[in-house]
Amino acid sequence: MQAKRVLSGLLISFALLLVGCSEETSKNTLTQIKDSEVDKMMNGKKDGILLVVKETDGEFESYVNKIKNISEEKNKSIKVYNTFQPDGKELVNRDTFEYTSELKGERLYFIKDGKVQDELNINILTGTQLNDEVEKFIDQNS
Repeated sequence: MQAKRVLSGLLISFALLLVGCSEETSKNTLTQIKDSEVDKMMNGKKDGILLVVKETDGEFESYVNKIKNISEEKNKSIKVYNTFQPDGKELVNRDTFEYTSELKGERLYFIKDGKVQDELNINILTGTQLNDEVEKFIDQNS
């Protein structure tokens, strides 16, 4: 009887360990960042793909979910910055984005060594064209 309890306990522990490990490895590939992270990208301290949005109400357009799904399929990290949430959380009344002249809203950017290397205007894309162009963008800039 004692051996069955120990075996049952070990099996449950092993199952929980597997569940915990699988959750840990499925990372969130679309992460909202604050302005200091954009600064690091634009100052050459971090490279990567950045999605800039201008959501006054903090509710992201449906294309953001599509980009999230594609980034998960490709296992590629994409940072999203809402110019109306400079701290990544709280909404502000006006856009005070420092990089307005360089980084427009509703666009994907590939930033390397502090410079925009590639840009994709999401605003003009819909449906399968959106999916195809975002996949191509990620593949080109990986």
